Amino acid sequence: MSSDLSPDKNQFLEKLVADGCFPSRQQALDRAVDLLREEAETVEAIREGLASIERGEGASLEEVVLHLRTKYGIAEDA
Repeated sequence: MSSDLSPDKNQFLEKLVADGCFPSRQQALDRAVDLLREEAETVEAIREGLASIERGEGASLEEVVLHLRTKYGIAEDA
């Protein structure tokens, strides 16, 4: 499968390979796609979290702070 990239993007990929950041152009492209996938998954998780909060399913700040203080043994005056 080929990719049609702008000359600027092709030049950037070639520089990454020439500088030793990646052993090949394909590995640089694979990493770029992996990062895009991670970003899309993060955005989806944020959307799901916001929807949960809008449905009233989230915990209050006070509940979260209490949970973290208990979990990590942090005194209230700390």
